[in-house]
Amino acid sequence: MSRLYKFIKYFIVLHILQLLLALLPNLKISNQIRGFCMRPFFKQCGRNFQIAKGVTINVMWHMTVGDDVYIAHQCWINAAGGLTLEDGVILSPMVVIATTKHHYSQGRVSNTKTELAPIHIGKGSWIASNSVITKGVTIGEGVIIGACSSVTKDISAYYFAAGAPAKAIKPLQESDVARV
Repeated sequence: MSRLYKFIKYFIVLHILQLLLALLPNLKISNQIRGFCMRPFFKQCGRNFQIAKGVTINVMWHMTVGDDVYIAHQCWINAAGGLTLEDGVILSPMVVIATTKHHYSQGRVSNTKTELAPIHIGKGSWIASNSVITKGVTIGEGVIIGACSSVTKDISAYYFAAGAPAKAIKPLQESDVARV
């Protein structure tokens, strides 16, 4: 893909589309319209994708989205290192997902050197409000991350995890996740 084509598609067209979609209220039908209109800009995107108002997604062309995924209002996502949200993933309001990390050297943080690593969030997982998911993390299928958690290490499937840093607290039954 040429640099000019990428600039036009991902910066000019996408920016104009986002400005127009921001005018829609934060209702289910509006979220579905946003998800439908944004589909072509992702690496891959499934059916019934919903994006609420005020979501920021950087480098979305490195992001794979499954079916029935919902991203709530004010989430901030940087997918530069690669991001996969499997079917049925829910991101609650103000979740931060960062596939990058600033480089720390000689007593200061660099904004020009970054480390990249993919993040994978498994089928049916729910990330509660104000949580942060950092680079290189894999969250298994059916996981619930408690509010205000900071996930810095992998979480196995069917666990409730919470804290800063997040730790697996309680195993969940598949039926527990289906009821949530």
